[in-house]
Amino acid sequence: MKIIEVVRNINRGGFGVIDEVICDDGGHYARKQFHPAEQFVKDQKLCDKLLVRFVREVKTQKILPIDYFIPILFDDLISSTPYFIMPLADGVYFDEIQESKKEGRNPDGLGDILNALEFLHDKGLVHRDLKPQNILKHNGIWKLADFGLISQDKEILSQTITTSKQAFGTTYYCAPEQVIEFNRITPQADIYSFGAILHDIFTDGNRVPHSELDGPGEIGQIIARCTRHKKEQRFKSIKSIRTKLLSLLVSKGSTSKNADDLEWVDNFLNIGNWTEEILENFVFYLKRSPTIANLVLTNVNENNIEFMHSINKSLFNDFALIYLDWVYEKSFDFNYCDVVINNVNLIFSKSKDIEVKSRCSISAAELGKSHNRWYVMRYVVKMNGPEMDEDLAFRVALEIELDTRNALNFKRCVERISLKASSYHKLIEDVLKENTF
Repeated sequence: MKIIEVVRNINRGGFGVIDEVICDDGGHYARKQFHPAEQFVKDQKLCDKLLVRFVREVKTQKILPIDYFIPILFDDLISSTPYFIMPLADGVYFDEIQESKKEGRNPDGLGDILNALEFLHDKGLVHRDLKPQNILKHNGIWKLADFGLISQDKEILSQTITTSKQAFGTTYYCAPEQVIEFNRITPQADIYSFGAILHDIFTDGNRVPHSELDGPGEIGQIIARCTRHKKEQRFKSIKSIRTKLLSLLVSKGSTSKNADDLEWVDNFLNIGNWTEEILENFVFYLKRSPTIANLVLTNVNENNIEFMHSINKSLFNDFALIYLDWVYEKSFDFNYCDVVINNVNLIFSKSKDIEVKSRCSISAAELGKSHNRWYVMRYVVKMNGPEMDEDLAFRVALEIELDTRNALNFKRCVERISLKASSYHKLIEDVLKENTF
């Protein structure tokens, strides 16, 4: 990939410069070039370390999946001025936050950010420099970029945090332990940074760097939990943040004037005190109340699923079918789909009832297709893979055979994530191949 023309400068950091360039295919791209700032040039030892860091950044970013991270299209790491080429971003999250405030809405992409962080943490990596300027929109998805701080070199990190031209941005989102514990940074540092981003979104964003933060109402409690000064007191994982945050945001639009509905909502929030009799009454009420679904079901999470299953498995299955029907028919916020599919997957793993498990498969496929959410689609393939129980696969295949809507959903789920029908159990694969939709 040959660069024909440099169009404009996009950004300048302490150790590199990003320009918009035109390449020999006529396309416009972003080039990040290794270029230490003037204050570092005289320190050859430091520059050598910075070059190692730059190469590490490129190699790290190249192996990360493009579903979560900005892809590297080309690199030259052996020239006198090493560089790499990325797609031009369609947006920067800093701008998305500002636009969403002007329009009086929540910003898009919170679920995308959480998914990318969860992937990194599951692989034993920590981003260490999460901030709105490093979250870019590409192909309709908000993705992470700039992985230079995955390095744990104390000297490099201290220079980045204290002397970079972008130091204010970095410091503004940096966990307190990052300025003193360079070699012991955990995922809780990224959780602090995510809390700081939430602080930008839901408050005026004014704060003292490295401090404990808060905000209005329930969202303030989430911000506070993310940004505790002691990392051990923060959320333990991205998954726990996702459920609480996205459930809260989606439930804010659900209201009811029915006193019985509101009482059951309050009761559901204290489900840990329920008995089998209360669960039975709840399921009965849920079946006959047309107004309570959004109020209660948006508060379903892995903890109350586990608890209901432990009380009574038959009542759990009754509840699960109600929930799964709601999932099948309901349109959700794009990011909240990730919470829903985690719930569906847990129900699928907990229940032994073939009707419940088949309904999990069908509802998950509808969720993935109708919302065009690849995160959900991967779960659909996982639940319905070749190792699926034969009787269950037969039941799912029958549902696909009987309803073209289901067939289209399953077909779309594998196509969207570049897989084939053979990724499903053989019975499901066969029914998809036998029918033209």
